[in-house]
Amino acid sequence: MDRWVDPDEADPAQWRGTGPYDGLRRGTETVPVLERACQTPLPYQHEIDVHHTDDVAEQFRSSEYEHARVVYNSGVDAEGRIKLLTRGVLWGGDETHQRFQAQYRRPPPPTETVPFGEYTVWSRYQYGTIERTDDGLTFTPNEAGPDESLQDLDWATLFDPVQERLAELELIRNPSFGRYRLEELSEWEAYRTRFQYDPDAFAVGP
Repeated sequence: MDRWVDPDEADPAQWRGTGPYDGLRRGTETVPVLERACQTPLPYQHEIDVHHTDDVAEQFRSSEYEHARVVYNSGVDAEGRIKLLTRGVLWGGDETHQRFQAQYRRPPPPTETVPFGEYTVWSRYQYGTIERTDDGLTFTPNEAGPDESLQDLDWATLFDPVQERLAELELIRNPSFGRYRLEELSEWEAYRTRFQYDPDAFAVGP
């Protein structure tokens, strides 16, 4: 006969019983995002290779691109200097295909810059044709050479995937101030949700 369960029992352990996965975290028992950021030691470095296929034109502010393959190399050094290096290709649709590199930097403290303010951005890009082969993607450049630029860009002007990687770095560099600034921008809940179950964010998993 099954054991009777008291419907008024308030302790989940009493009615749930035991099982082989009792040692695993459940639901709200995940490590909070801010705590994971606080526990991430410096220097911090992480590289991730992402093939973007959803809303690429919107995320990268183009009219036609359908694919983006980007390597994000994120880091905060021991002095608190933020560096994000991206390299990748954009293709699909009727736009001329493109390969690019970009580096986003914010100097270490003490500085007058604040999280999610301005970033110094060096970029290099070149147009051409991308083809799929058995070895992966190949890029054939156009006759025109690559273009380069160095400029200071506001947070709001950065691509969404770049903002996500920089948000992680800002929270690692200064968790409390980073959260405060995101709350000022009404973006904290959005990034907290993104990072909550993301095992690739921070040095401490969810």
